[in-house]
Formats: sequence, structure tokens, C-alpha cells
Amino acid sequence: MRRDIILCGAGGQGVVLAGELLSQALFEEGYEVVNTRSYGAEARGGRCRSEIIVSDGEIYDIQLTEADILIAMSPPAYRRYIGRARGGGLILLDEEVSRELGEEDLRGDVEMVSLPASEIASRLGNPIVANMVMLGALARKTGLIPLERLKEVVSRRVRPSMREINLRALEEGYGAVEG
Repeated sequence: MRRDIILCGAGGQGVVLAGELLSQALFEEGYEVVNTRSYGAEARGGRCRSEIIVSDGEIYDIQLTEADILIAMSPPAYRRYIGRARGGGLILLDEEVSRELGEEDLRGDVEMVSLPASEIASRLGNPIVANMVMLGALARKTGLIPLERLKEVVSRRVRPSMREINLRALEEGYGAVEG
């Protein structure tokens, strides 16, 4: 098994953190993992992405070319990286992204799942945790990583003042989609 994953969005949305937490959880689950990230010099608001290669065997690549799973948290990031989604792949979108897409932005050869990540995060009290909502949805939709493993990593790696809201965001994302 090998899965190539791209998380993308705008700087300040927690894309890099989400990639690091997911990578750590996958590693602790016993997978081989490569995680790279890229973000613009302008930081907040600029484009950023986190790429993860996960496999149950050795990984010889340091970059992925096509993604089996694309998580898009901003319309510009979606438009930039949708072309790198492999046919038959899974696209997880924040509903705020899908509302801004036109017919020309959609692909019929992938499964597109839209969920209200930003809305859930705002309801929980902090829009920044939309990234955790998306990770929870990824865990449920793919079965790639148990929710409990993600929660363990978040509990250890997220600062105490943000821990509880991040854990609730993971749970809400997990409940927002069907497996």
C-alpha cells in the first residue's frame, strides 16, 4: 500500500502543522512516511502545501507527482493542485472552497467530498482548527489512520491552550463525513 497526499491552502490555515501531525500519526501507526512542505515567503495568506508519502514498504521517492488524496482549504490552492490529483483519487474540500468553484474547476474522474470545515471550526470557537476538522474527515473517509492515533499525536504536540479545541475539531470532522 502506498498513498500520496497533498494538503494545500493559504498560509495561516495550519496546512504545514496538519501535515506534520498526520505524518507523525502515520509513522506511529507503523508506516514509512516522507513529509515535505512548501510555503510562500509572504507567509500568511500565501500559498502553502504539505506533501506526504505513506507506505507499508520502503519509500525511495522524496517527492510525489500525483496525489491519491488532495485536501484543499482555499480556492487558489485547489486550482493550483487539482491537476496533480490522480484519477480515481479522493478530494476533500472545505465547503467555502467548493462554493467558489465553477463547473470548469471540477473533475469527474475523482471523488469529491465537501464538508463545512470552516463553519465547524468557527462554531467550536476558532477558525484556525479547520485543519483538524479536515484531518478528522480524512481519517473517517479513508480508514488510513485511526482517529485515536491522531488524537494521541495532537494531545502531545499541540500547545495546552489549544489542545481541547483541536481534539474536538478532529472528532467533528470525523463525524462530518461517511466512511
